[in-house]
Amino acid sequence: METQAVIFDLDGLLVDTEPLHRRVFNATLARHGVEYEIRDEEFGRAFVGISQRENSEYLIARFHIRASADELTREHHTEYARIVADPRNLTLMPSARVLLDHLQARALPMAIASGSPRAQVETIVRGLELASLFRAMVTGSDVANGKPAPDAYLRACEQLRIDAARCLALEDSASGAAAAKAAGLRVIVVPNRYTRHQDLAFADARVENLARVIDLLNR
Repeated sequence: METQAVIFDLDGLLVDTEPLHRRVFNATLARHGVEYEIRDEEFGRAFVGISQRENSEYLIARFHIRASADELTREHHTEYARIVADPRNLTLMPSARVLLDHLQARALPMAIASGSPRAQVETIVRGLELASLFRAMVTGSDVANGKPAPDAYLRACEQLRIDAARCLALEDSASGAAAAKAAGLRVIVVPNRYTRHQDLAFADARVENLARVIDLLNR
C-alpha cells in the first residue's frame, strides 16, 4: 500500500538523545551517593523505550535510593531539560537529514510520535530547527498510555487525517515498534547501539540507517 505519511519516533531514532539520558541517570546515581555507572548494554536493556517514571522506579528498587519515583523523575526532567536547552548538545542520527530532505521534496506529510514529555520534545525540535517539517507532533504529555500502547500513533494519524494503514512508522525500539503495530501502521525499525539486541523481528523491515528507508519507500 502506498505510503501517504511518515511518523517518526524521536529519541534514538531521529535525534541521538539516548547518551544524554544515560548521562543524566548516572548523574542522578552520583547525586544520591551511588557509586555505579550504567553502561551501554544495561542502559539499552533496562532503560530505552521505557517511561522515565519506570526508569526511576528501577533505580530506586535496584540501588535502594531514598527518594520517591516522582522525585527522581522530576530530577531527571530538570537536568535533562538543562542539557537539551543547549543546541550544541543535540545531534541528528546518521542520515536523518538525508531522509527528512527526501520526504520534504516528495511533499510526504511527516509527524512525530514520542513518549517523551512535550516540553522536552519541543525544545529538541526547536533547537535543531525541525519544527516546520512536521504537520503533527504527539508526545507523552498528550496521551493516557505510553508506548507500547498505541495511543501516540493513533493520535498522530488522527492529526494527520490519514488512515493508519497508509502511514509508515519509523522506530528504534521494541516498545515503540509494538506501539505502531498495535495502531495498525507499517513499521521500519532502525536500531541503535542500545536497541540492536532487542527482539525487533515483528517489524515489517529492519535497516541499519535512516537513508535506507528511502530505498524501501521507492520500491
